Amino acid sequence: MTARTGMVPHHGPVTPECPVECLLTVLSLNSFNPLARAYDAPFGESRTVGDVVDLYTRRRLRKIRGLGPRRVSEIEAALVLAGLNLAGHEQRPEGTEGTAR
Repeated sequence: MTARTGMVPHHGPVTPECPVECLLTVLSLNSFNPLARAYDAPFGESRTVGDVVDLYTRRRLRKIRGLGPRRVSEIEAALVLAGLNLAGHEQRPEGTEGTAR
């Protein structure tokens, strides 16, 4: 199953509490579908934008099949384009416990 454009749950600013589908306005389906489904990843699907930010800060996005360096860069750019400030979310080494929300 793939996401369709136009399925954004609301109109307004994107926040960490928003459903991951809010990123559809700034992210290609080639990046969104693996991200939202967590293909072959050792963790569950991202439900919120905050989950995506957490995966980004813990450098776990590359664990998802289909997300290489270019797609991870696209996701980073999409989070910034969506209005999220990643400056306060320092990337931590994988395996670091806690969240950066």
